[in-house]
Amino acid sequence: MLGPELINLTARPTPIFLEGSAAIQLTQQAAKDLGLKDGQIVQGVIAARGDLLKLLINNKELEWPGSSRFKLGDKLEFRVDSSIFGRSLVPLKGLATTPGNTPPAIPSPALLQLMHRPDQPSVLAGLFKSGGLEALVAQLGGSEQLRASLMLSMAKLSMAKLSMERLSPMLVKRSLRNSGLFGEQLLASGVVRQGPDIKQLLRSLLRNVPLQSAIGAELKGAIDEVESKQLESLQAQQSREQSYSFVLPFMDANAVEIELYSGASNSATEGQEWIINLHTESPSLGELWLKTTLQSAASIQMVMWAPRIDVADRAREAASELQYELQRFGLNLEKLDVLNARRPSVSEGLSGSGQVVDLST
Repeated sequence: MLGPELINLTARPTPIFLEGSAAIQLTQQAAKDLGLKDGQIVQGVIAARGDLLKLLINNKELEWPGSSRFKLGDKLEFRVDSSIFGRSLVPLKGLATTPGNTPPAIPSPALLQLMHRPDQPSVLAGLFKSGGLEALVAQLGGSEQLRASLMLSMAKLSMAKLSMERLSPMLVKRSLRNSGLFGEQLLASGVVRQGPDIKQLLRSLLRNVPLQSAIGAELKGAIDEVESKQLESLQAQQSREQSYSFVLPFMDANAVEIELYSGASNSATEGQEWIINLHTESPSLGELWLKTTLQSAASIQMVMWAPRIDVADRAREAASELQYELQRFGLNLEKLDVLNARRPSVSEGLSGSGQVVDLST
C-alpha cells in the first residue's frame, strides 16, 4: 500500500475505494436515523428487494447504484464523512474476504489517520497569517546556525505568497499548482516545477526543528492537512468528480481557504456545474465565507456570510459594483445573497427529514 508521498505515482487508483462508485449523500436526520457518527466505519450488506438489489446499513434500505455490481449477501464497508459539501457515506473497500475473494489491501495506520482526519480549523491558514510562523520561531531556542537555517526556509516559503492587490486568474492557477496537491504527480511525469511546492517547503522546514516543539507540531499538522486533501481529491476522481482544497497565501492579507468541487456529469452534453467555497478571517472585516455556484460558462450565483452587520451592509451596497466587475470577465451574476450570520455547518444547512440523496443521479 502506497503512502501519501506516492499517492499520485500509482498507475491506477489505489484499491481502498470502490472504483467508479459515488458516495451516498445524507441529511443530518438520515444520519441520525442510521445512528452514524463522523469518522465511523460501518458495514453494509447487499439484500434483495423484489427484483432489485439494495444496500442495507443498520437494517435500513438505501438507494445506491453501486448495488447492482454485487451479488446477494455481499458485504461492504463505508466511512461516515463530513465536508463542506455535506455528510456522506464513502465506500472504502471491496467485498469482505470469502474463499473466492482476494483479501483487500489494508491501508497503513498513517494513511488511515489521514483518511479519518476530523474537521478542524486550517492549520496551514494559521501558519500563513501575518507573523504566524515568526511567532512560533521566536519561541524556539537553539543555536544561531539553527535560527539562520529556519529563516532561510521561511524566506523560501514566503515566495509562495501572493499580493492581494495584484491578484489575477493566472496567479490563482499557479498557487493551486504549487499548493502541494500535485507535487508527486509532477515529479512522476517529469514536469519541471516552475515555483515552490508548499508541502515540500514545509517538510524542509520541519527537518530543522525539534518534532516535540510547538512549531514542529504546527508544521506536522499543516503537512497532514495537505496530504489529507490529496486523498480527498483522489477519492473524488474515483467517483468521477473533481475536488480540490487548498490555501491561498498572501503577503498583504490573511490566507484564504479555497474549495473547488464539480460533481460527476451524467451526459456529455450536460453542463458541468462548479461550486467554489472561500473562507478567510480579515482583521478589518472579521470572518467571511463565500459560496459561488458556476452554473454555466457565464452564469453564477453567490451566497456570502458575514457575522458583522456593518460588513454585511457594505457587501450589499457593493453588489452592483461586483456585478459590473464580473461582466468585464464575461460573467453574469444572477443572484447574490448576503447573510448577516456565520456560515452554518454542513449538517445544519441540509433539510428534508429522512432524505437520502444519490450524488450520481
